[in-house]
Amino acid sequence: MNPQQVFSREKEYDPLPSEKKRPFKGRYYRKNLITILLIASIPGLITGIVIYWLVISQMEEEFSRLHQNQISNRAANIADQFSYMELGLSHWAFEPRFGEELKDMDYIYHFDQTEDIVTTLYVLQGSHPLIDKVQLYLNEPKPILFNRSYGELSDEQLIHSYHQYLMGGGQVYWTDRLPGQLLPEGDENTAEELLHTDPNEALVLVHKIPGGSTAPFGALIVTLDNDKVRSILKTLTPYDQGSTFLLDKSGEVLVSSGDHQGASSGELNEQIRQQVDLERNNGSFLYTFENTTYSVSYGKLSRIDSDWVYVSAAPITDITAPLLSVSKFIVMVSAAGLLIAILLSWLASRRMYSPIERLLGVLGTNEKERLQGTLLHHDEFELLETYWNDLLTERSRARRKLDDQLPMLRGSFVMQLIQGHLSSHSEAYLIEQMSDLGFKVEDRQFLLVKLRLTGYSNLNGRFNEQDTGLVTFAAVNIIEEFAAQRFEQAAVLNFHDLSAAVLLTGTNEESLKSAALVWGDELMLVINRIMKMNVTILISRPAGLVSELPARFLELEQAEAFRSIEDLNQLLDLDEEMQFQKIEESSYPFLLERDIVQAVRTGKMEEAERILSQFMEEAIKPHTTEYQLQQTMLQLLASLLHMMLQSGVPSHQLFKGRNLYEEIASLKERVPIEKWMRQEVFLPYIRYMEERSHAGLKPVIDRTMQRIDEQYMTDISLESCADQEGMTPYALSKAFKQVAGINFIDYVTYKRIEAAKELLRETDLKMNDIADRVGYQHSYFNRIFKKQEGMTPGQYRDQWHQ
Repeated sequence: MNPQQVFSREKEYDPLPSEKKRPFKGRYYRKNLITILLIASIPGLITGIVIYWLVISQMEEEFSRLHQNQISNRAANIADQFSYMELGLSHWAFEPRFGEELKDMDYIYHFDQTEDIVTTLYVLQGSHPLIDKVQLYLNEPKPILFNRSYGELSDEQLIHSYHQYLMGGGQVYWTDRLPGQLLPEGDENTAEELLHTDPNEALVLVHKIPGGSTAPFGALIVTLDNDKVRSILKTLTPYDQGSTFLLDKSGEVLVSSGDHQGASSGELNEQIRQQVDLERNNGSFLYTFENTTYSVSYGKLSRIDSDWVYVSAAPITDITAPLLSVSKFIVMVSAAGLLIAILLSWLASRRMYSPIERLLGVLGTNEKERLQGTLLHHDEFELLETYWNDLLTERSRARRKLDDQLPMLRGSFVMQLIQGHLSSHSEAYLIEQMSDLGFKVEDRQFLLVKLRLTGYSNLNGRFNEQDTGLVTFAAVNIIEEFAAQRFEQAAVLNFHDLSAAVLLTGTNEESLKSAALVWGDELMLVINRIMKMNVTILISRPAGLVSELPARFLELEQAEAFRSIEDLNQLLDLDEEMQFQKIEESSYPFLLERDIVQAVRTGKMEEAERILSQFMEEAIKPHTTEYQLQQTMLQLLASLLHMMLQSGVPSHQLFKGRNLYEEIASLKERVPIEKWMRQEVFLPYIRYMEERSHAGLKPVIDRTMQRIDEQYMTDISLESCADQEGMTPYALSKAFKQVAGINFIDYVTYKRIEAAKELLRETDLKMNDIADRVGYQHSYFNRIFKKQEGMTPGQYRDQWHQ
């Protein structure tokens, strides 16, 4: 840690950082100082001699014990590093990229996958500092070796050497046989024989692939760096002298490392090896060699295919050297005299008291004046006990707050679960998380219920448009209370848009579904009575697994579109397959759509609103589903946007990039849909056109359009209308296009074709008579009608009657 950070932290927690006056001390400080002074008066020299001659043996044992603990901890660290490599290699061996498809892959053609395998081997090689290199050998479809690059083996001896990695050992095993070395032919080699091909070579970890396969065709071969292995073994002898080596289960040396000098190093290792009890998990003893006593520690390292034994020998003189120095130092300090002892005692008492002083300062930061007065008559630990009890009280209060928030945490988890955000997790993980949140999930069935409140617009002004969240909150409270009375476990989710969901659990599928149906009927009556609103309840199919809940919720959302749009209570069970197959055909009100488009185009807001109400009456009939109403309104919106585009008004400019289709699709009831259509579509367009139009030209164009509406069956022309308004034909044509969004000729054609279509539908007049009534000659009438409608007048009449 940075010294500057330590210093700044101490300053931060200094109980009296800026006070120059001497801080008050309590009774504990005074008693502690007196006690230390009395102890210091004992002749220090006698104490030092007693420690030096009588206690030295016990201290040696204590230092030896500490040494053993240190060796055990470091051995555990070494074992963890080997375990990390084994676990990491097993993880890679089970990767899909090392699966069965490697057996049939063309590595030249699929060079990108070949390069990916090489890159993966480099990543695996760099995943641990002890790894020297990583190779991948494949026996099928032909002998292939990935060693820093792709290569095909042709040397039969080398192929046989690599093939022996597949023939020996288990699925994963250790060996010290390097590629190119051959095992003796015969029976299957044991784990010890695989480790003793050559004691001077590095350790090799082999994992056959595919992972878990009974017929492996390849192997991942990890070769360790022997120098680095020896380096970590040296950590078992934390002193300048000593020796460390690694044995297999039979007592043979795998790796040795040490600082013992001279030719006798091997003899020392051999003698110590003979004294080690391989049957014990760990142990220690003292061994004398060449007039030097060694503290020997050994223990087992459990590997994936066998047990290894580590042995560490360190001179006992190096271990107990600090004890001798400390003892001599005590004698010298004790001899300095009583005066120095008293001075040191005073300094020590202040030093010992500083943590208590700091703790008091931290706990009583906001009560310094009261704290200083209390210390005159009370013990510091009494105050610490008081502060501690206060902290326990705060902890209990925080715990209660956490318990209060637990339902919210459950709801948040279930919300993420049913919306599919946890789909990447396993079933076991989801069960564990739900258990931690207090759910009982063992041998349970799960059922989702979706609720939609309707009739919000009929609350007669009790709530504003922004109060949907408040209404939903009130409904959720009713649902929670009502569900708690009927079900053992129920998690209620608030969507804040007049809808909610409930997760129910039970031990029996049929009883859970029947209880949910009865509960749904009762809940509808309760909400009707309390909130004066109707409710649609959808009940999913039961789920036996937690991971099935996202699919069940998706079914509920899809099924919600098939609820009846009528403002009444509905209970829909997804187990009834015919529930959503009885969708009646609906006739689209084309004529009213045309009138709405025309009213909006000409800026007649009141007329557009009136026709929109008629349109909604036609669209909403008994048994009309929400899905049908949604499609009808999307069609109307598309027609309006098409008209606006023809008028030269891009929708992205008028509506500032908003997604109108998404907005109208989110509305579920008639009143909000009508209001949205008026305020968000009709009004912006009409205002835009009025602003774009010149104030003096609009009355002129209105009169011209009215004249066309009344005289379209005559030979009306742009010139005649311009003369009546006192304008040039060019000026009138430009103004007409600017204000009405359509040119003069197209508008005349539109009125005539619409009148002709009405006559074709409602009368039996001949084509010549209809052409005369709308101001066209017969031959031209057929041509212009087909151009506008894509069919002849006769075809239109036949299609309409059909």
